[in-house]
Order: sequence, then C-alpha cells, then structure tokens
Amino acid sequence: MLLTPDRYAETTLDELLSEASLGRIGTDHAWVAAILARDPEETAQALIAFYMDMDEEVRIDLSAEIFHLLRALRSTAGIQVYIDLLHDADDNDPSDIYEALAELGAAAIDPLLALHADAEPEAQSNVEFLLAGLRVDDPRIEALLEARLALDPADAAINISLYGKESFRAPLEARIATLDAESESYAHDKHELEFALDQLSAVTVPDAPPPFDIYAYFPETASPVFDLLEPVEMLAYLEHPDAEIRRHAVESLGNEELDADDLAKVVALAESDPDVTVRAQAWQSLAAVIEDPEIRAKLEDKFADTEAPALERAGAACALAEGVITEELVAGLEELYQDPQTRALALKAMWHSLDKRFSEFFTPHLEDEDREVQRQAIWGTGYLGVGHAAGKLEKLFEDPDAREHALFAYALSCPGEVSRGRAKGLYKKIFDLAGGLDAEEVEIVEAAIDQRLSMNGLEPVFHPHKHG
Repeated sequence: MLLTPDRYAETTLDELLSEASLGRIGTDHAWVAAILARDPEETAQALIAFYMDMDEEVRIDLSAEIFHLLRALRSTAGIQVYIDLLHDADDNDPSDIYEALAELGAAAIDPLLALHADAEPEAQSNVEFLLAGLRVDDPRIEALLEARLALDPADAAINISLYGKESFRAPLEARIATLDAESESYAHDKHELEFALDQLSAVTVPDAPPPFDIYAYFPETASPVFDLLEPVEMLAYLEHPDAEIRRHAVESLGNEELDADDLAKVVALAESDPDVTVRAQAWQSLAAVIEDPEIRAKLEDKFADTEAPALERAGAACALAEGVITEELVAGLEELYQDPQTRALALKAMWHSLDKRFSEFFTPHLEDEDREVQRQAIWGTGYLGVGHAAGKLEKLFEDPDAREHALFAYALSCPGEVSRGRAKGLYKKIFDLAGGLDAEEVEIVEAAIDQRLSMNGLEPVFHPHKHG
C-alpha cells in the first residue's frame, strides 16, 4: 500500500525515514509535522539511530533533513550528529551547525565537555571552539581556554575572542608578555592575541537569534523522487490519490521499457484518469511505443478528436511527433500553438519532431513570460539548429532560471562548422561567453556538443562512452 500523507501519523518513524531515503515519499511540511508531533526525546534518539545506520547505498542521504529535525527538537542528544556533520562539512558553510549548538546554550555544555574528554588531543581545540561559541559563563570552559592559552596562544586567542569575556583581558596581556620573541610563531601569536584584546573591547551583547523555523528548509509539498525509483515502484503511483503525483509517475514511466501488461496500465490512465493533466501526460508517455500500430491508432484518434480537451490532444501530438510527421499533424500543431493553454506542449512536439518547418516558431518566445513556453522555445531553438537566435540565447546566460537550458541550446545551434576538431574550441567559446561554468554546467555543455556531433553523424569528443 502506498504511503500517503494522511497515513503519516500512524506510520512508524523508521518507516517515514526509510521511505524518504528510498525516494518513495517527499520530505515536505507534512512529513516534518508528522515527525515532530511525536515524543521529542524518543524521536531524537530514533533520528540519531537512523543517521548512524545510513550507508552509502541509500538512494537519498537524509543527513541534512535529520540535522534540521534535531535542531527543531532542541535535543542535546543531537550534538553527536552535529559534530559528525562538522567533520564532513569540507567546503560547506558550517554556520547552521554552530547556530544549532548555540541555541542549546548551557544545555550543551556537559555533552561537549564529555566529548572533549574523549577526544584525541589534536581534536580538543575544535571542541573548545564550540564551547566558546555557546558564550555561557562556566568555570570549566574558562579553565579549558586558559590551558589552551598556555599551549597554543594563537588558537586560544580565536576561542577567547568568540567567548567574549572581559575577564580574559589580563591573561591575554600576560601571555603576550611571555611570548618568545625568537620563536618562528612569535609574530603570528602576537597578532592573534592583540586582535583578541581588540575584540574584547568591541564585544557587545549579541541579539537573541530568531526562533528556528524548520519549515523554511522544506518545500510545502514534495513528490517522490521518481528518477530514483524502479519501474515497478513507479507503476504503483498510478493509483495515488494526488493527481500531480500520478502525473509525475506516468511521466517517468515514459522513459522506461514496459511489458504489455504495464503498458496497458499507462493506456488505461490516458483513457480514464479523472484529471485532464494526468491524461495528457499519459498520452505523451506513449511516445516510446509510437511504432506499435494499436498505440499509434489510439494516439491518432485522440489527436483527431476535436471534442476532446485541448490538453489531451496536445499530449497525443507530443507522442505522434516522435513518428511520421503528417500534414495533419503539422496543421494540428500550428492550431494548438495558437492556444496559450497548449502552446508549450505544441512547441515541445514541434522540436521533438526535428522538422525544420517549425524552425521559426521558437525565437519569438525566447523571452516569454510563461516559463514553460520559454523553456520549450529554448530547447526548440537548439534542437532545430536556429543559428540566428544565438545572440538571444547568449543573453539568457544571465537569467538563472534559463541559463542551463540556454547553454545546452547554444551549444547545439550556434553558427559554425560542426567537426570533432572544433569541438573543444566551441566549448572554450561558450565558457568565455558564459563567464565561466560550474561543474554541472560543464557536463551540460559537453553533452550538448557531443549530441551535436552525433546528430551530424560524428563520434562524440567529451563522453564517447555515453554514446557507445
């Protein structure tokens, strides 16, 4: 039985976490609320146990979600997770973890002191930093800072600055006086100690942090992560009560090879689902089997049915565009294009057809206010090789919502010779025009150039194994 939000309250916490880690349910407000409604300490212990048992084979790492939940519960038991996350933070900003510890205040002192006692000597200074960040008067913290001041003045100075107690002024001044001027670290140690003194003079009472709002870190609603599911799992969601989830499920099934029985379930959804957007998507998802005479006949009948909802006809047209492009299909797509409700699907079908007769439909919509229409126009410009639109695509590199699509389309369509020898030169050109590329954008541009080569009968350059 599918796990739906109305059953979350009666579902065990372990199952809620397991299903989320498998991508079968989304981590949204309903999921968070169902978890936080339970006994706080029992919930914290269960979250920690799940975190500790997670391995590299889980589909989705829930570390961030578990951190936010523990922070909302304000359980000192979560400190062990915070510390573990700090060790794995690498280049990620750890400020959220520091804030979570600071929110615990005095309650965090004993667990952190216990952690300090068990830590290796080289790790103890890191725990002292966390203790200082609590900014809670405690003689045990002050004793640790004083001991560190004797051993490592520069490191201690940072922690004392953070602790912010005027009582450390005299120890800092005394430590400066005892520094060995012949030591290699003299200048650095002296600078850090003097800086700490300046910071003590500037210390003010910090404002109370705003209450932690866990819901700001989660979407209001979230679908299962269908990209991670097996076809047999996707099929189950065709019966989900939420129409949008059914639509996502059947969209994902369009990328899978289905047997006759499973294909029949998609056809049944296309013909009888109560929601028109689901039916439209189901018709689209039959594109992969367009060569099946029975399926093609159903699609042609739906497309020709002028009494059917326009969205359904447009969905069927998207599937038909993967096959033979008839004059009737061309005329029908031009008609659907005129309707704002079906324009995006019409443009999608046009570029999927790769028929050059549609080339001029895309450029007018590269700056369309309807983001889905704009997205289909960008892809159409790329796949149909509308080279004269390169300048407009280049402008979209500055639009964060359109940038990745525009990069791909530009690589597919910008004017220039198509050859393996010029592939890396084209990459360099796009890199410069885009003001550099991040790791994901590098993959996008390389994939687009490889695809451009393949579409022209040439072997790819960047990722030949993906096209073999």
